[in-house]
Amino acid sequence: MATLWKRRIGGRYIYYVDFYYQGKRVRKSTKTSDRKLAELFLKDIEVRIAKEEFGFEAPSSNRIKLGEFFEKYLEFSEATKAANTVLLDGHAQKVFLNFTGNTYLNRITSQRVEEFKLYRLKSVKPVSFNLEFRHLKAMFEKAVKWGHIPSNPFMDVKQVKVKSNNLPKYLTKEEVRKLLDAIPEGRFKSLIIFYLHTGCRRGEALSLTWEDVDLDERKVTIRESKSGESRIIPMNGRLFEILSGLERNGSVVFEFSPYFVTHKFKECLKSADIKGWKTLSLHSLRHTFASHLVMAGRDLYTVGKLLGHSSVAVTQMYAHLAPDFLKVAVESLQY
Repeated sequence: MATLWKRRIGGRYIYYVDFYYQGKRVRKSTKTSDRKLAELFLKDIEVRIAKEEFGFEAPSSNRIKLGEFFEKYLEFSEATKAANTVLLDGHAQKVFLNFTGNTYLNRITSQRVEEFKLYRLKSVKPVSFNLEFRHLKAMFEKAVKWGHIPSNPFMDVKQVKVKSNNLPKYLTKEEVRKLLDAIPEGRFKSLIIFYLHTGCRRGEALSLTWEDVDLDERKVTIRESKSGESRIIPMNGRLFEILSGLERNGSVVFEFSPYFVTHKFKECLKSADIKGWKTLSLHSLRHTFASHLVMAGRDLYTVGKLLGHSSVAVTQMYAHLAPDFLKVAVESLQY
């Protein structure tokens, strides 16, 4: 797909056409400042490329089908991302491929993406679609960087707006005490305390090995993060006490299945008689960690670093818990 853009030369703008041919970027001047004439020039190039009459060898060597690209991307994903992210990539690929069929990658247009959006929203919630959308958008952005397509067809399509009056659900300090009182002593209780004191995601804690636990330096290294990057979480006194007291029966610190942990946690919420327990999940412990840090006056940047967020914008969901942070910021100025 060719793209049109304009460049100021002398006292006027001239339109240029950018496109990729056999993996190489080509830029041609339309030699006109007339938008309509430039668009005709662009269409002509697209037709000539399609008919293989542009003066180059047949482009079949660079054309790649969607299924082949997805396989290539998944190999990249498995080598650079956390296991759960790889699973989400695979899911998004499957539903998109089922809709489009194994067509050539360069035939996926913004219009086709819009059609996919309407198709998926008939069967899944907006939040679920938005998750699939973000993963697919990242894949096609990589396709651009790898030279398979000139532009990302997902860039001109918007996610579904979701009314977010649902703030992150977290436990109060009293509810945390009730929850811990309801859990028998043992390794599972230690895992729950670990979540509360690190804000880790489910998979991050369950993939933790003893090599990642440094009792001398009192720090935990989280390697299987969603962003694909490692981060270090300092141990406070309680976390040090818990980890130093665990028996080392193997290389993995907490040998539980994700399914068991999720459902066992629900049972514990119910037995602790936590208000609204049905709306809470294991991820609520991550929100609990972050929420109490913000309410204690920790800044969003620091909280985001501990959580492993790729951007402070993600951590912004907790800003409402620190309503005075702007006031505190300006009052710190003394001239």
